[in-house]
Amino acid sequence: MSPHGSKPEIAWPDLDASYVDAFGPIDVAVYDIARNIWPAVTSSVLRTLRDLHAGQTIMMKAVALVSRKLGEDPQRITSVHGYLYRTFMRLLREEAETEGKHAELNRTLLVSNEANPKQSDSAVYEVILIHQILERADAWTREVFQLRLLGHTYEEIAARFGMKSNHVRSEASKELRRLVKVIAAETREYERRVSRQKGRDESELVTNKEPEIQL
Repeated sequence: MSPHGSKPEIAWPDLDASYVDAFGPIDVAVYDIARNIWPAVTSSVLRTLRDLHAGQTIMMKAVALVSRKLGEDPQRITSVHGYLYRTFMRLLREEAETEGKHAELNRTLLVSNEANPKQSDSAVYEVILIHQILERADAWTREVFQLRLLGHTYEEIAARFGMKSNHVRSEASKELRRLVKVIAAETREYERRVSRQKGRDESELVTNKEPEIQL
């Protein structure tokens, strides 16, 4: 999994309550989940299409498709985050193939777990969580987290900052736990909002499980 600390060049836009998309009806709760997923897929969009606006158009199509699927058979979707992520990745792959970018797309699929359209709901949840942490963390925590994702030890990181390794571990872990708790609670609420609207069984939601992100 590749860490990405930089924010997307274009943000996920707010949705007007009266908006009707060309791809079909848009469920507002699904649209809000797309906002959470967007930072986790921008790197894949840039490596394949090199056009974030085109990527947002594909995400809108994915939102419309998932909104329709939820209306038809809500019980089959145990994680809207996971289902929407995989739907978007499939559409992105199809668009890249249509534009004749097979070679670059194949490299993307090989070097990035993010571009695997068959990832489990739990794996997608982890991808989204990591990107949300990188989006929200302060500069210091973000750098420590990125260095840890890249395989650096706490001793190496501490030397970089001129600090003791146990202090770096303690401070970064405390902030990470706080962020995970906040993001996980928000993610569960998004999923439950869809469940309440569509009559899904909330007991089977993947997001009910507390995520385990080790720093």
